[in-house]
Amino acid sequence: MIPSDLKNKYPTLKDCTYLNTAYTGVVSSSLLEWRRATDQNYAVQVDQFKSNQAVALETNAQLQVARLMHTEVDQVFLASSCSVGLQAFLFKIPKDYRFLLLKDDYPAITQMVADHQFDYTEISLQNEVEVSVLAELRKNKYEVFAFSAVQYNSGLLFDMEFLHTIKKEFPSLLILVDGTQLIGAEPFDFDQSAVDGIFGSGYKWLLASYGNGFMCLKKSLLSQLNITKEDVLELLDRGHKSPLAMGSLGFAIEELLSYDIEALFKKKKELAVYFFEALKKRNLLEGFIADRKEHSSIFTLKISNAVHDALIKENIRCVKRGVGVRVSVHFYNTREEVDHLLNVIDQATK
Repeated sequence: MIPSDLKNKYPTLKDCTYLNTAYTGVVSSSLLEWRRATDQNYAVQVDQFKSNQAVALETNAQLQVARLMHTEVDQVFLASSCSVGLQAFLFKIPKDYRFLLLKDDYPAITQMVADHQFDYTEISLQNEVEVSVLAELRKNKYEVFAFSAVQYNSGLLFDMEFLHTIKKEFPSLLILVDGTQLIGAEPFDFDQSAVDGIFGSGYKWLLASYGNGFMCLKKSLLSQLNITKEDVLELLDRGHKSPLAMGSLGFAIEELLSYDIEALFKKKKELAVYFFEALKKRNLLEGFIADRKEHSSIFTLKISNAVHDALIKENIRCVKRGVGVRVSVHFYNTREEVDHLLNVIDQATK
């Protein structure tokens, strides 16, 4: 069930209208208390902490990620962030593989593919981007399709079910997904999906603070690339992972799952749909976004600097992105908060 005092569990929510989870997720009081106690324990035990509890914290984080992602523990790998995980994994992809990317996707994706000297092509975002991707795959040969499930600028939510259509026609195509703006924000079943590998950070929708992330890699993907689980672990272990950060990931996910996450997803979806329709009526979204049937809970508003200033004056937390100002709603947000933002915009644009 959803706790009746949900807002009280996150200190930040008491003093503002927080519509900025897509930038940084808030931290619960219970996670904060756990981190303090864990740091104190580390200060006392030091080397014994590293030898014993650090291992237990990572093991629990893997277990909780597996529960959340509906997959097996041995398909879960921990990293300090989504980008670190993807950057490492790209070393195991043959250099002659050609990538299909989405234009204006999260910059690190294109930069990493370019840094690894892969050949790539980008497709522009548009109303029926999924159909455009399939058409390009039919037109030219690609070995990898890499993209963000939810676009960080526009909030465009790629139809993850459509990936089954793509995979059926191109079974050897590797589908790699940046899931940072998806995992914890939308329901997702890794094992049932057509995704071969998904990478995520915990500090946004999972509310796990900084320094933690993960990747889920299907055994079929490793087999196709002729690499082992140990090969992947060797890549990720070229540096230290913070036990506190890894433990925070496990703690935060476990806390989310204790709330009945399916009910939270349903609540958030209803609010996002309400928000989407209200923004379309006000013509505050880019045209190709407004024409989409399904959308995420991230919205970039076409508003002026003056309107943005009005939002900040009202202590509405948001961030400048793309064509305007980006806002996002999570399960702890309410219709009253959305209405408050809309009213401020309406008043400022009179």
